[in-house]
Amino acid sequence: MYKFLLAAVALTIILTACKTDNQLESKPIQLDRIEDNVQMERITAIDNDKQLTKIHSLDYNTNSGSRIEVIAYLNNAEQEVKIEEHFYDVKSGDYGTYIYYIENGRRFASREVYYDNQLKTPSFVERISHYDSNGKVQSTKERFATYENDLEDVPFSVGKPKDLPIDRAMRVLNQEQEFETTFQGFASDGTLNYLLVGENTPDGYASSLAVQYNQGPILQLMQNEKAMIGRKLTVKHDIVEGQQGMKFQILLSVEID
Repeated sequence: MYKFLLAAVALTIILTACKTDNQLESKPIQLDRIEDNVQMERITAIDNDKQLTKIHSLDYNTNSGSRIEVIAYLNNAEQEVKIEEHFYDVKSGDYGTYIYYIENGRRFASREVYYDNQLKTPSFVERISHYDSNGKVQSTKERFATYENDLEDVPFSVGKPKDLPIDRAMRVLNQEQEFETTFQGFASDGTLNYLLVGENTPDGYASSLAVQYNQGPILQLMQNEKAMIGRKLTVKHDIVEGQQGMKFQILLSVEID
């Protein structure tokens, strides 16, 4: 069972762009209609299932402005059926959402809705890929638009099969590698103190959690802040909604590994 934590983020920005060369070269869609419809029905059923349990990762940011958070959706058997990866990459300028649909521990489909700043003419892209039982991509359909809201009005065309790796999303959920939760110190907004955790590098991914108590491990960290930098922590948290719908993470517990 993966170690999950809770956070929520929405990333929506509207930019202007034009049609891409990929659009002009796209051929009319010729996918197997029956198979495609079956796969889309499976995707729609998961998207519309209100009984799924949402498990949120920490909301990670870098000093330079990149951001990422992941939401896993579990069924009644506590099996992952969907994973959403929300991101903004300051280096590339890309931002949006990657979605992975899972059955019996394997991807059967992926969906990308994001702003692709790497195209000759940057545009919004929606791309849906289907995978076989071994996780190999079988087909991809895609569409492009100047504005995100216009994607629904554009027909899909056949695209080059694209495998959307799920590895980064799982590292976020499991707090591994660049998303590990080492102690990075404390910060204050004048009202609350915040525990900072994340990768132990100058511009690594980090996350902040509001501290509600000053005892136990928290007190130990506060009294030895400089010496404890880089120490691995295990944190549990929740999310609260403040005024004007603003949400932030609160620390429930912390252990020093």
